[in-house]
Amino acid sequence: MTDAGRSGHRRGRGGRWLRTAVAAVAAALLAGAACTGTRGDGDLTLTLLAADYGRRTALPISALWEELTTRFAVEHPGVEIEVELVPWERLDTVLAERVAAGKAPDIAQAASFESYAADGLLYRTKEILPLPVQSDFILSLAHAGELHYEQYGMPFVSSTPRLFYNTGLFARAGLDGPPESWRELREAAEALAAAGVPVPYALQFGADSVHEEAMVWLLAGGGGYTNITDNYVLDQRANTEALEWLRDNIVAPGLAGPRWRLDRGEAYGAFLAGRAGMVLAHPAVLAAMDESTVPYAHAAFPGRDGEAAVPTGHADWLLAFRGSGHGEAIGDFLAFVYRADNVELLSAKHGAVPPTESGSQAVLANPADRHLWEFVRQMPSAELQPVSKGSWLPLREKLRELLPGAVAPDGDPGAVLTALQIAAADLEADSG
Repeated sequence: MTDAGRSGHRRGRGGRWLRTAVAAVAAALLAGAACTGTRGDGDLTLTLLAADYGRRTALPISALWEELTTRFAVEHPGVEIEVELVPWERLDTVLAERVAAGKAPDIAQAASFESYAADGLLYRTKEILPLPVQSDFILSLAHAGELHYEQYGMPFVSSTPRLFYNTGLFARAGLDGPPESWRELREAAEALAAAGVPVPYALQFGADSVHEEAMVWLLAGGGGYTNITDNYVLDQRANTEALEWLRDNIVAPGLAGPRWRLDRGEAYGAFLAGRAGMVLAHPAVLAAMDESTVPYAHAAFPGRDGEAAVPTGHADWLLAFRGSGHGEAIGDFLAFVYRADNVELLSAKHGAVPPTESGSQAVLANPADRHLWEFVRQMPSAELQPVSKGSWLPLREKLRELLPGAVAPDGDPGAVLTALQIAAADLEADSG
């Protein structure tokens, strides 16, 4: 349920072929598209391209779409939703190919929206959703879905990670609670190692997740990828110090285990097998946790000096394409999807955090959803990746390539971050 592994629709270096193709079809698509569109007198079929998460969720995501589309058809006779599921690793690539070929779906789930919005292919949220639905999105998610202060991306599968810890292993190591600072995290990892735990802290610096795990540490150390004006500040001192601390206190002493470049699946697997003491994890893993025999609890990720760390967040987006001119029907369906009871359904069955205030309140009011409450409460303060920047997807690939080496025992975080800042500036120039 994360963006790990997606190649995406890109602007900038390596992506100009696609931007050129999209621009070529944009005029044709828009020429016949009304601003909002109407359903007309006959039956209408809307196409929806969405992610298939396979076994990553407790229930197949197809069950959710089947239930939503069936109930929508009852309430809106004459409008059919045709859902096509694509493995989430390929979703953005497939969408980009469809758009470039002039065959954009009416609605698509995606990890990024900036290029489509910049090329005029998407409805603005305010064009198709009623005001109560527009204003119901969690503010941080709504802002993350904006380009030039207009919202195009509608948050769908959103999440925020927390620090999971094995309470049985903690007890064996003489630990009575989660760490509340980096010093305590290192001391907990040392105690776990002394108690024979193979992987005291399951560091996810593998290719599919390093950019997410690193962002958690950077924010917790007072840094981050961007500043308040949304400019990249990768080489700021706080970031260098955070990665130096991680290198010297976790990786070099072996407290991340013998293989510290773990992919997400490997890290989760180590925790579920009782071999890892701590892991940063999303609520989608809760069902697997509960099915295992591992005793666990979770807590907010600690700030460097004991202060509350700024949490990270993630969202996939629903995009409404203009090409068919079916804006009214698209808006009807999306308003239905974002109804509180349907948002709670997605959260309860698939381990997502509600992207709306009403959905959050529905989850918090239901004792059966208690396992999600702390994630829901954390989400409004979460900082998201800079997905509205055209340079982000290619920069993300650079982060995945270079960041693991920064925290290697002989790594040079300052040099790596300087190289990444230069790459970010070049990509920003290309995407401008």
